[in-house]
Amino acid sequence: MAGLTTLFQLRGLRQAPEQVVIIAIDEQSEASLGVSHELPKWRGLHAHLIEELQRQGVALIVFDLQFIAADNEHDQQLANSMRINGNVLLTDCVQKFRHGVDDFYGRTECSEKNKTPAVKQENNQTGILPEQLVAMRQISPEPIFTQAALDHSPYFLISDSLNTPVREVWTYYDDLAEAPSLPLLMFVSYFGQNNSSAKPYSDWLAKQRLDCLSNQDHYILPLTLPAALQKTLTDYICGPANRILDYYGPPKTFRMESYSDVYQGKSINLAGKVVLIGKVYRQYSSGNLDVFQTPFTSGRQGKMAGVEIMATQFANLLESRFIQTPQSFILVSLVFALIIMTSLITFQGLMGFCLSLLLGGGYVLACLAMFSHNGWWLPVAVPIVIQLPLCWLLALACSRKDLINERKRMLDFVGKVFPQWQTLQPSKPGLWQDYSAKAMTERNVTGVCLATDIESYTTISSTNSSHQLWELLNAYYQVLGRPVNVHNGMIADVTGDAMMAVWIDLPESSKRLSACLAALDMVKAVSKFNSSSGLNAMPTRIGLNLGEITLGRISAGNTNHFRVIGDTVNTTSRIEGVNKVLGTQILASQHLVEDLDILCCRPMGLFRLMGRPEPVALSQIISLKATVSDKQQDMHKLFSIGLKSFQQGDWSESIKHFSGLMEIHGADGPTRFYLDLAKINQQTHDFEWNGFVILDRK
Repeated sequence: MAGLTTLFQLRGLRQAPEQVVIIAIDEQSEASLGVSHELPKWRGLHAHLIEELQRQGVALIVFDLQFIAADNEHDQQLANSMRINGNVLLTDCVQKFRHGVDDFYGRTECSEKNKTPAVKQENNQTGILPEQLVAMRQISPEPIFTQAALDHSPYFLISDSLNTPVREVWTYYDDLAEAPSLPLLMFVSYFGQNNSSAKPYSDWLAKQRLDCLSNQDHYILPLTLPAALQKTLTDYICGPANRILDYYGPPKTFRMESYSDVYQGKSINLAGKVVLIGKVYRQYSSGNLDVFQTPFTSGRQGKMAGVEIMATQFANLLESRFIQTPQSFILVSLVFALIIMTSLITFQGLMGFCLSLLLGGGYVLACLAMFSHNGWWLPVAVPIVIQLPLCWLLALACSRKDLINERKRMLDFVGKVFPQWQTLQPSKPGLWQDYSAKAMTERNVTGVCLATDIESYTTISSTNSSHQLWELLNAYYQVLGRPVNVHNGMIADVTGDAMMAVWIDLPESSKRLSACLAALDMVKAVSKFNSSSGLNAMPTRIGLNLGEITLGRISAGNTNHFRVIGDTVNTTSRIEGVNKVLGTQILASQHLVEDLDILCCRPMGLFRLMGRPEPVALSQIISLKATVSDKQQDMHKLFSIGLKSFQQGDWSESIKHFSGLMEIHGADGPTRFYLDLAKINQQTHDFEWNGFVILDRK
């Protein structure tokens, strides 16, 4: 039913018939007329209200109130008004019993004297009646009113104890000897007032229902009405007893007049209307509120009074429009799934996904259009919420299977045509599988290395148990490794808090850019992981380098391990360590980021790393150039001026530039590093300056 609620909310309001008006017994009327919420005390006012409505020429007056408990002071006056007016319908109370008096419910309590159970056990035995024993009882108003009114009939709404929206209503009550519901009695009374031979209509409708059920194929309605109306009434008599309401909107969608306004003659234009009188307390009320959930119920709109639901059912009868479901409800869902799967198979990848989204959106719009114009309820929730994602998963599984099969065919082809390359193939990220007995032990390539390290890992490992640390690292490396796979890299090694990834099979410019983009995505992914995981924060530093590397097999005992080896790998690890000194997150060798114009990089100067004789030019990778603000660009220009003065050994000038940069743009790791180092160098006179920074530790 969730899909039906969604359709109502998407459709919004629908124009209610103008001939239906509700007169609300509400807080305003209580205050204006000085009457309490106890309904019998209103009967002295009902007589005058009926006279006022008769004066305005109302077609039909319907009381959605109980007239069961007697009120000797006002009953006779009210009955006289009903008799004189001749167009008043009353509501019979319906009670539903289960477990005797322990579980009894209905819209109202039908007064205290009618709480005795509808069924009893023999010999007054004690104990709870069986669950499956359910009884319904119809309690009519006091005889003085049933004899004075035009007619009376029951109206029943399911208890609101479970806060379930009211969706279904009844035209007939099979458990009450096919008694017609009050809205159906209103419908016939409204259109058949000249057919006195059918009165009272409640008995006539019950008889017609029984006649039709016993001989439906040959049933003919014995009433003279226009052809269209005759067909509609025949459908109501012979059709299903339950119908799904087509709500017009939230509470107060129908024209609603306060009881006191009508009583005092302030409301006009009621001629020819069908007027329903009932309780509509919006702010407070004692006792049974007689309010119910509907598909429009929300914290703002609130629940709907029972008389409004009765008006909705009567209006649906007038328009001959209830919510209809297709007979092949499941078939519609299956056809939708078939169309989606066909589109995903025919147009694979992103195009198929986008097409499926368009088809899903088109289906929702079609369902909404048919619901709005015709009241047809096609399945929405199951196709969109369940079937569409399942189709995506199935299509992904099929494409993955095709990809694996294609990879196998490619490897078979390589093994036959280029056997020298068959011996070393990536079987999974970071692992190279030996496919032959005479496998090569190494492969030399030019590639990009990416090294990562966790800041304060020693502290993290000392504050967690080994199992907690395993859980933390397992979640962390899943997050850290995803950008590598997305950008076509391979994870070569994971050791403790360090990871090494390589890019070897792409063109040089592509592998350099892919590695840099992966590093930026890593920073974002780790930041999101740290803020949302609830685990220890894992701040990560990243270093990148380009050069010759060896993919080699190392034998240790009876096992083989495949690793990336070479000076490029060691230098990458040293570059990653410079982040700790500069207070940065991503550092790369200068030649790696050259000509990558879509990146914003800031040169960091020359550094002689530990264990290397020659200095290395490093750059900080900040972000994509399109995301850099003008303020950041100004800061980078000022930094480059200060860095140039530093490299020339002009300590005073570099101190001036870096100090000004700190004042204008605030704390910055590289600026702080060079400012402090320039001050030290200014005070140290006996040393040879070569223009690069010497680092004697990792």
